[in-house]
Amino acid sequence: MTLPELPPISINAEELLLAVVLATLIYLVEWLLFSRNRRSKAQPAVRVEPQAGNEAEVAMLKAQVLALSARLEILERELVEQSARLGEAKPAAPRFGGAREEAALSPYAQATQLARQGATASELTERCGISRGEAELIVALNQPPSITS
Repeated sequence: MTLPELPPISINAEELLLAVVLATLIYLVEWLLFSRNRRSKAQPAVRVEPQAGNEAEVAMLKAQVLALSARLEILERELVEQSARLGEAKPAAPRFGGAREEAALSPYAQATQLARQGATASELTERCGISRGEAELIVALNQPPSITS
């Protein structure tokens, strides 16, 4: 038994493109239907019924929010007032000008300044209260480069 011979099938580019587009559309429709079906099974509808006990709790929470927002407004006003006072109270003296400002520096900043002025490591440990190793490191980092010939 021999099969009858079929004529050759020829598909042009337009027909091939149409077939691909149709197959893609069918795939997308199936995917949307399956994903919607899966989502509806996975997430049952949750209904929140109003309860009598919740109304009192909601009212209490609203009152707390109002109290907190009023307190926040007061704090914001105080912050603005204090920043205005600080802006007025800033001294016009040059930076690092006096002994009072030098005392306000951190020990490491003070040690760095002293090392740049030529202080030794032992002077830094006495005046700034830092360890000997820290003082030696600060002196080494802040020494002017020596010219070696």
